Amino acid sequence: MKTKLLTLVLVLTIVWIGNAQKTYLKITNSEIGTNVIMYPPGTKFELKTKEGYIIFKNSSDPGSIEIKEKHTLYVYPSWKDSADVFVLKDGKVEKVLTSTYGDADKDYDIKEISSNGVTAESKVTDSKTLEGKKNLEFTLSNGITFNYIDGLYSAVLGEKNLTIKHKYIVYSDLGTLKLSFNPSNGVVWWVFENYNN
Repeated sequence: MKTKLLTLVLVLTIVWIGNAQKTYLKITNSEIGTNVIMYPPGTKFELKTKEGYIIFKNSSDPGSIEIKEKHTLYVYPSWKDSADVFVLKDGKVEKVLTSTYGDADKDYDIKEISSNGVTAESKVTDSKTLEGKKNLEFTLSNGITFNYIDGLYSAVLGEKNLTIKHKYIVYSDLGTLKLSFNPSNGVVWWVFENYNN
């Protein structure tokens, strides 16, 4: 009986760990209107006060900090060697559960969100050739279109093919689209950096 109980506890612990929630980083900067920037789960960050004290950093626990005075946010994305630095005077920095984000994508319909003044529509569909995989059609309001179809990816601006590095970093004359797409579950993460920022 003791062995069965121990086995049950071990199995439940493994299931709990496997289903543990992760958080993604969401930054809302009120000074630029409704501008929202999001980074995928696992992205390291530190929010510091004007005196240099760390008051918020990455973890799997959800939470938020309202910004009412000058703070500096250092974000360390996996796709670059240097930090993205945001000086915030008003807004919010949040760690949001991925389930909150993922639930919105389960219908695989068109979703519209924005980054640095650029909006995007993302349409995730089931692959017709690869069982259990998803495809993506991703269109920015500035004219950049990114497609991922059955393992092949492409990006265009108007009629011009765009350079793509590391699968999902798209370079154009307008700026850089940094996108992450999981073809197994259809989750899309992205940020657009204008060259004039």
